[in-house]
Amino acid sequence: MSAFINSLASSLLASSIMILEVIPVLAQYSCPSREIQSLHEVGDLKFELQGCQRSGKKVTCSAWITNTDKDIQGYVAGTRLVDTSGEQYKFLPTKDSGYIMLSFAKDVPMKISASYMDVPTSVQDIALFEIETASGGFIKKGQFRNLKITQLKMGNPPSSVKKKK
Repeated sequence: MSAFINSLASSLLASSIMILEVIPVLAQYSCPSREIQSLHEVGDLKFELQGCQRSGKKVTCSAWITNTDKDIQGYVAGTRLVDTSGEQYKFLPTKDSGYIMLSFAKDVPMKISASYMDVPTSVQDIALFEIETASGGFIKKGQFRNLKITQLKMGNPPSSVKKKK
């Protein structure tokens, strides 16, 4: 697995396109509510946009994906960012895997952070941020439109997470 991760990291860094980070969140804890910029539901997946931020030429967009049905195996096939002038920045999977495998447990939000390198500093608005997932032979895309690039506040999981008693 370590060789795979090193290969994936080398490929992503060499292409300077995108780095994808997936952070599972434990659902048994309740967290204070936080601002969600946008919500997009596709079937049994709920996509909640946290926001986009810039650091130099790097733009990072973050969202939470929550599976509202039974536990499933799936993957993130890619993400893309389109600025308002039509320039597209994509996550290009490596030849080895072609995707990032995930286990979507029921009602457990997964944080997805996609960092796009070499986005000109003149780009301040995003026409589209899209996350493509697949499971059970079905492709589902969470799409967020007309976004501003701002300073992100690192937050807690979506307010839909409830504490178990």
